[in-house]
Amino acid sequence: MPELPDLVDLQRQWQTLQVEHPQLEPLAALVLVALRRSDASTESGVSSALLSRRLGIEHALIRRAATELESGGWILTRSAGGASPALRLILLPVC
Repeated sequence: MPELPDLVDLQRQWQTLQVEHPQLEPLAALVLVALRRSDASTESGVSSALLSRRLGIEHALIRRAATELESGGWILTRSAGGASPALRLILLPVC
């Protein structure tokens, strides 16, 4: 996963997404911005655990945001495999 943009750019993208899609919870919008800046559009997606570490947000909160994004048709989630609670987050083409 590439490095996230600087905080000012991240905040600008987050605010723009919130204006365009006010139905998204703020955390879900942040996760979506981070996924758009990553390799999440590939078949393997991005690990929710890695995203949690990169954003400095509890893994359970990332998973909750992923659930919202998946139910809204933004992403697909897949088990990361094994005993890990991590998910693979995959952007859908509409994003």
